[in-house]
Amino acid sequence: MYIFMATVLNITVSAQSNLSAESELAKASLYHLQKDYAKAIQSYETAFKAKEPDASNAYKAAGVYSLSRNAERSEYYLQLALDKGWTESLWLMIDPYFDYIKHSDPLKWSTLVAQAAKKETEYEKKLKNPALRRKINLMVISDQQLRYKKIQAKDPKELEKIDQEIRESVQKNWLEAKNIVETHGWPKLSDIGKDGQNNLWLIVQHADHDICFQRTVLEKMKPLLKSNEVNVENYAFLTDRVLCNLNYLQEYGTQVNWTTNGMASSFRDIRQEWNVNEKRKKLGLPSLETYALSYGFNYKAPTKQDYKRARKQIETKVKSLIDTALVAYNAGDFQSTYDNYNSASVFADGMNDHQSLEAAKVFSTIATKIKDNQNYMGISFDFLNLLNLRNKLNKASIKEKKEFEILHPDPRWMLLLQSECNK
Repeated sequence: MYIFMATVLNITVSAQSNLSAESELAKASLYHLQKDYAKAIQSYETAFKAKEPDASNAYKAAGVYSLSRNAERSEYYLQLALDKGWTESLWLMIDPYFDYIKHSDPLKWSTLVAQAAKKETEYEKKLKNPALRRKINLMVISDQQLRYKKIQAKDPKELEKIDQEIRESVQKNWLEAKNIVETHGWPKLSDIGKDGQNNLWLIVQHADHDICFQRTVLEKMKPLLKSNEVNVENYAFLTDRVLCNLNYLQEYGTQVNWTTNGMASSFRDIRQEWNVNEKRKKLGLPSLETYALSYGFNYKAPTKQDYKRARKQIETKVKSLIDTALVAYNAGDFQSTYDNYNSASVFADGMNDHQSLEAAKVFSTIATKIKDNQNYMGISFDFLNLLNLRNKLNKASIKEKKEFEILHPDPRWMLLLQSECNK
């Protein structure tokens, strides 16, 4: 009995320590974003007392210590990160967080960089496609260098030039990422390592203008989930990103409503929110209560009853807005029609596909009745494009509908009909 109780007690203490560490690491992340390095350091140290840091968190702590101009502690945690398997020597060499120790202790810095390069060479020998890893990492490093250059720039002309370079870099990386996925599928961790896969994911995650590509990547990632060959956190983030871009409810609660200074006010609406922590747990993700701390707000999961009540209120609100819009439309008050439909469309999973198609018809019909019709044509295309991205648009059917004839001469009509997005 004593052995059993002691075992249970040890398990309980270990679980509490892990929870405490996760909470403090979440706080450290927020303080870091807010540039409150003293508080970030305090949270990191508290977390590390509860649970020994892994390579990633040791590296983050080293960066914060350098930003706070504490070379000794920065070097300590950077050495620890290397000892625990940090392998991104190329990123280390250009990381602006370490500018202080680069200049205050160049000899030690050179030693650490040499260690990192050696460890990376050894690590690459274990990978099946180290050349692809290096290519992907260089793509992201080049982009990050431009963004750091922008932060330092003061001259308006120089800023304009850098902005153009960033746009070109984003475009180039997006196209190259598409080529990589088309050629290799989603590269496995054993192919390009965790850093290579994370950096490729980062490019995909930011390609919101190409939801079809994001969905293709999800299809490539999904079969790898049970093989330990993919970062499951990245899969959860990209899943929610795509769902939110399609105005659906997110699945895992990775997307937030931003405010300022790296803080957020709440999570964007989540499907079956009362059960989301169980879904996150299956992927090895922390609870939303802990995750919320990294964005500066507190969270409590709703009960199933409260969740369903809230969704019912949204459904009622959306129906009321649509009804009001249609009354205004029949009365010839087209601005009110626009405003109410626009408000209804803001709610995630608020308007169903049939309602969206009907809205598109209403606005294209309005466009036939007035001269200043660009806004109404635009919102009609918005609804149609959303349906198309959802794979819920019958293109053969809409070509036959008279309500949409006003849209036919517009270049966006042909783009709509020609665009394809795999399910």
